[in-house]
Amino acid sequence: MTEKDEAPGVRYVRALPSMAPLLAGMWKRLIDEETPPLIEAGATGEEDSRLAFSQMLADPDRCTGFVAFVDGAPAGFIMGYVYSRPYGVPTRAGQILHWYVAPPSRGGGIGRALYGLLTDWFEKEKVEIVEVLARDEPDRDAQWRRKGFVVTLRMYGRRTGKPGP
Repeated sequence: MTEKDEAPGVRYVRALPSMAPLLAGMWKRLIDEETPPLIEAGATGEEDSRLAFSQMLADPDRCTGFVAFVDGAPAGFIMGYVYSRPYGVPTRAGQILHWYVAPPSRGGGIGRALYGLLTDWFEKEKVEIVEVLARDEPDRDAQWRRKGFVVTLRMYGRRTGKPGP
């Protein structure tokens, strides 16, 4: 699927590498709004994510994304990728990387539609398990559980105080 019209004025488009600057801008807003513990966009985060999104989307068999536009303006996006686990079962895994809907567009089903497009793609790619890293909050936990997810691992992190590369 490359394009989908859902509600009047809303259009869903499969993300292309050329959309990386748009995706990076929404990713930056996501990080700024979410402020995950220990993680920030940093001075070069938006540019770094633009390069990463461009490279990831260049391999449409491994990574995809979908962008929602409301009356021609970007309203949200979702990205995911698939990979083969080197051991254990299940072997074919998908991961939801980022999922964001701009505040003025929330509550109208855009997030649900983006999620549906990505899960349809995962099904087409014969994914056996879908993974997501999400903030550890009761409301988010309840939302993921309603979608059929269960907690399998907890991710722990700590800053080392050492600068990155």
